[in-house]
Order: sequence, then structure tokens, then C-alpha cells
Amino acid sequence: MSGRTWTPRFRGLPGWTVGISRRAAILAVAVALAGLLTISEGVHGQILEALALADPLFARHPVLGAVLFIGLAALSAALVFFSGVLLVPVGVQTWGQTGCFLLLWCGWVLGGLVTYYVGRRFGRPVVRRLLPDGAVARYESLIPAGGSFLTATLVQLALPSDVSGYFFGLLGYKARVYLGALVLAELPYALGAVYLGAAFIHRQHWLLLTAAAVGIAAFAWGRRCRRSRAALG
Repeated sequence: MSGRTWTPRFRGLPGWTVGISRRAAILAVAVALAGLLTISEGVHGQILEALALADPLFARHPVLGAVLFIGLAALSAALVFFSGVLLVPVGVQTWGQTGCFLLLWCGWVLGGLVTYYVGRRFGRPVVRRLLPDGAVARYESLIPAGGSFLTATLVQLALPSDVSGYFFGLLGYKARVYLGALVLAELPYALGAVYLGAAFIHRQHWLLLTAAAVGIAAFAWGRRCRRSRAALG
């Protein structure tokens, strides 16, 4: 064997557990709450009745309703305080699983492009105003500058979509590289969100609680990796 020391290509990979931990925590809380709500038939029925209030609006204005849904999904992908998960049951009830998936996916991609443009066009001062304190330094260190399409895809899968786009713009990633990674990385999340949204509507609480357990396990794994990384310096 050669005496040359092998250096990992993706130096930011260990730090991506920060993003995985946060995404897992959000998933676990949202899905666990949904699973608990489905256990009570009365509470679940009241929620579905409330969701059904949106049906007449979408029925009378299908195009406008779809545009509104995409816009809200895009907003959820661009702002840290707004979650598109709340939209999914409404979308599934209105357009079915396939229609909801396509609209949600398009909205998340659009939101990601907006954050990329903000980071690329307006730079660090604006990004600092939009994100919580400490987020800029924390997340920017996890995205390698000038990475490949594979690097961008892996980062998108690991880090929260409501913050990663800003940094791809800040670090000067090519638009086609970021867009390709964004489209691919949001695919499993959109599919999972719609699948779990349908499980909520059909009261499959066992499936929701199982997904919550997986999210909790991923969250615990992420925290353990972060502590191990911190201990190693």
C-alpha cells in the first residue's frame, strides 16, 4: 500500500448531522402529534370538518387554489417559522395524493430558488436579517464552497430547506447545480409528507407513531454524532 494518507473529499459531512438532527426533531414532533390526534375519533373528525371548509374555495377556483397552495408551500420552504406540513392534509383532501405531491414539490422547489436568489443577489447582510442569530455561521460552515452536484444533493438532503438555499447562493454555487440538487433532494420529503398526510386522513395512527419513533431515533443519532464530534475537537 502507498504511504499517502487518504483525505475525505466531503469535509463537511460530519457536520451535516446538525441538519439531520433538526429535521428529525421536526418530523418526530409533527408526526407524533398527528398520530395522537388520530387516536380520538371525535377530535379527528372535527379536524377533517375544519379542513373541509377549504373545499368550496378550491372547487370554485381550482387554478387559483393550486397557485395559492404552491405559494404557501414556497413560503414554507423560505421561512423558518412557517411549516408546509400543515398544508398537506388539505392538499390530499382536495387534489388527492398525486396532485398534492406535485403541487407541494413545485412549491418547495420554488421556495428554494427564492432563498438561493436572495443569498446570491443580496448577500450576507440580508441573509443575516432573515435568519436567527448564529444560524449564518453554523450552517455556512457545513456547506463546502464550490462543491459538486453530489455534494449539493447530500447537503440538501441533510440540512433544513428553509436555510440551505441562502448559503448555496452566498457561496456562489451554479444555479443549474443547485436547482438539480434541490429538485432531487425535495422529492423524498414531498413523497413522505404526502404519504403521512394521507395516513392522518385515514386514521392510520400506528403508521404515524412508527414514523415518529424513527424520527426520534434519527434525532438521538444526530445528537450523539454531534457530541462525539465535539469531544474530538
